[in-house]
Amino acid sequence: MVLKQKQGGKRKEFEIINETSLRVREKESGDLKEWSVSLESVGHNLVYVSATRKRLYIMASFMAAFLLFITAALFLSDDISGNLPVVVVAYVIFGSIIGLCFLSPLKKEIHVVGGGTNLTFFQDSPSADEVNGFIGEMIRLSKKMLLTKYGTIDPDLPEETMMSQLNWLKNRDLITEEDYRDLKKEYKTQRLIRDL
Repeated sequence: MVLKQKQGGKRKEFEIINETSLRVREKESGDLKEWSVSLESVGHNLVYVSATRKRLYIMASFMAAFLLFITAALFLSDDISGNLPVVVVAYVIFGSIIGLCFLSPLKKEIHVVGGGTNLTFFQDSPSADEVNGFIGEMIRLSKKMLLTKYGTIDPDLPEETMMSQLNWLKNRDLITEEDYRDLKKEYKTQRLIRDL
């Protein structure tokens, strides 16, 4: 499963490999980073971060007001033809900055946290449904790996170790209280059978 994302000049690609690891590629300003992480180290909590263009609108308003001010000053000055090139250059520079304020991408991210590895996804690229589906599948596979690794009953493990693992799974909400009791009971039963 692959998720490709774009936001402004940033590119990200996430790929789930063999349902056990995640390969991440990020490209920004000519820099390319690539790494892999085990799905078992991925967190299961989501943090949504978004920013508005409010500050950009305020900055653009001040720049537009400045342009109006220098235009009025031009017409009130005695030397219109001498000051015209300065005003034209100011319009080009400040107009470009104002245009960039409105074209810059909004920061809308989903941070997957709570594990050994934190990941950042663009919330709407390519679409919110695709991003949420990919994150949901990644978390499902991560939980499956953790349950397989720490929830499989092994009667050869010391009781303290097995109970610690089951308790850890319960505290991370990977198993319910009922599952915890059932697994604990199953472990004690297998230990009893093994000792016979």
